[in-house]
Amino acid sequence: MASMRNFIQSCLLSAAEAIEREKKKGLKITSKGRNDWATSADFASERLIVGRIRRHYPDSLVLSEENYLNSDLLADSLFVVDPIDGTHNFAAGIPLYGVSIAHFCGGKPTAGGIYLIPQRQLFYAEKGAQSTLNGKKISVSSTARLEDFFLLCDSRLHVIAEQGLLPNVVALERMSRHTRFLGSAVHNMGYVACAVADAEIDFKLKPYDFAAAAFIVERAGGRVTDFEGRAWTLETRRFVSSNGRQHSRILEVLNGRA
Repeated sequence: MASMRNFIQSCLLSAAEAIEREKKKGLKITSKGRNDWATSADFASERLIVGRIRRHYPDSLVLSEENYLNSDLLADSLFVVDPIDGTHNFAAGIPLYGVSIAHFCGGKPTAGGIYLIPQRQLFYAEKGAQSTLNGKKISVSSTARLEDFFLLCDSRLHVIAEQGLLPNVVALERMSRHTRFLGSAVHNMGYVACAVADAEIDFKLKPYDFAAAAFIVERAGGRVTDFEGRAWTLETRRFVSSNGRQHSRILEVLNGRA
């Protein structure tokens, strides 16, 4: 897996450079719908990553946020790419955004990396190995009580309200030590993986949002499921990622059973 690790990490770092170059030139914003944007940096990052995949892994399929939205999720070799996660933060100048690349075989993750660009934090995981942050092994937190948990949550309150779960999220916020809304799934899950946060909840993700980050949490010793407690797949949309200590209780509160 060394070649895959080197490939993914090199792509992440080069994409970050392309993003910063575009930012210095002045960003061009493309509207894909209400509150759904892409910037010229998103497209530059995607072009670079997909171009490298085509050269080095020509038989692989690609699923990516901007121009490669349809692909076989069960392909023998599939790269899942988010050229910028947290585009709204990025466009607004908020330093909470990153790049994500994962590789899947038959619907199962084999490798994944995320790079939180402003923080210069590169997370990586591969099958059979412990997750790393800037080359050093990481583990989820050991926080035992929900009352001591630092929670991260999806920032789209209207989505939570539409699913009828806002009161339950408020209940979790009252039970926990702190709850924060960062607006970036890679930050949410990355911070669970390295024990900055104890758990995170997302309510409406696409495969490219979580493909690498969910795998990184698991390889760091954490637990990642949907809201029913089932193992996640590329078709999962709602996530709880945690250190595993209070996962079941979080699910109970989130579903109004506690």
